[in-house]
Amino acid sequence: MKVNGQNWKNEAELAELIAQAEADFEAQLNSASSRAISEPGLSCVLLSGPSCSGKTTTAKKLLSEFRAAGRTAHVVSIDDFYKNREDAAMKVSANGELKPDYETIASIDMDEFLRFRDALFRGGEVRVPIFDFVSGVRSGYRTIKREPEDLILFEGIQAVYPEITGALDGLSTLRIHISVGEPLLSGGVVFLPEEIRLMRRLVRDCRYRSAPPELTFYLWDEVRDNEIKNIEPYTSGCDILLDSLLSYEVGVLAPYLLCLLRLVPDGSAYSGRARHISESLGEIRPIPISMVPKNSVFREFLH
Repeated sequence: MKVNGQNWKNEAELAELIAQAEADFEAQLNSASSRAISEPGLSCVLLSGPSCSGKTTTAKKLLSEFRAAGRTAHVVSIDDFYKNREDAAMKVSANGELKPDYETIASIDMDEFLRFRDALFRGGEVRVPIFDFVSGVRSGYRTIKREPEDLILFEGIQAVYPEITGALDGLSTLRIHISVGEPLLSGGVVFLPEEIRLMRRLVRDCRYRSAPPELTFYLWDEVRDNEIKNIEPYTSGCDILLDSLLSYEVGVLAPYLLCLLRLVPDGSAYSGRARHISESLGEIRPIPISMVPKNSVFREFLH
């Protein structure tokens, strides 16, 4: 369990706490990238993780580390291999609405993924699909040029799905999983890993997508159900586990959450959850967003 010291005396001590938390995460990244770079014949890095674990920023950081070590690498999001919305697998939501199920492997165009895989490892110029989530269709392609020594970094929740890992059988791969790995004791309250990720998502969805907290709560149940069924069973098979929890982060999230959760009305199905989170943040000392480093993995949820 990580402990967030709430007794800093001044801004200098707080800055030191933040710097140490960031250094601890960077050390994990350095270890992972060093292993990838030193592994002979490595073709692919598979980066998986549940919602709001920090995959996107971590992929960029790993890419930067690979390039700094002299290895050319390309990031490929498995989300770009989604089928068009009209062809995607469907599911019935909690309110009875029929909608695309983007969490199942059945919504991935595996024919397109296998075409890409084969072209990728022949080398040369390869077309990568681009999926537009607004229109729900494949909007086009981009081109990457792969040389024999280049690394491919596949990123997405599906990177741990057996259908994806099976499609890459026979290639040398390194599987990295990132999530909030342990509870956090802060302000006398123990926050569980899934609670930390939910708080991150509440803030991210509001700041990036103008989504009200009730919508995030509503979606979260389905997100967690998929994680339990399709991600967590395969986590133990990963080569490296990264913990994106930063010991200071609840102090940054708290002011946003306390304002945001007031928008959940008393009669809402989610008022109990909103009240529980608000009460758990009661003794948390706020930390200004300006103190979060611009290159922090935590910025993914704050902008």
